[in-house]
Amino acid sequence: MKERTYSQTKKAVRRHTVRALLLLALGLSSPVHATGSAQLPVVGPQVPSPQGILTVYSERYVVLDSDAPMFFRRPFELYSTEGRLVSTYNNSLGDGPIRIVVPPGQYLTVSESHWARRTVRAEVENGRETVVSEELLEEAPLFSSFSSR
Repeated sequence: MKERTYSQTKKAVRRHTVRALLLLALGLSSPVHATGSAQLPVVGPQVPSPQGILTVYSERYVVLDSDAPMFFRRPFELYSTEGRLVSTYNNSLGDGPIRIVVPPGQYLTVSESHWARRTVRAEVENGRETVVSEELLEEAPLFSSFSSR
């Protein structure tokens, strides 16, 4: 069995390290080319996309926590007028209204009120706030599921 001495091992490591550094320095690097242009890039103010605010006062309910009443609002689902679910929203902070920023357009808000799912059509305009009150949801027609396409 062949034994290596400390100095032989040290020389072998040094040789391999030098070879690896030479390969990296000479073989693997590619030249970097800088190109100039007569035109400089132009940066201007960004125009914000149109958006409006939809505020929904869904039905309030009470939960007793250690005999202390805690008020919450029911979540609501937002649908496009074509029947596609945009998202479901809730207010985890308490009984305040649920406010979301959405692009202008017509939407359907669906929420539970008096143990039934009800629908209100909301039209959101650019830069304006549209409010769906709790009373509107109470009086709204029952939600009928959308037909599949």
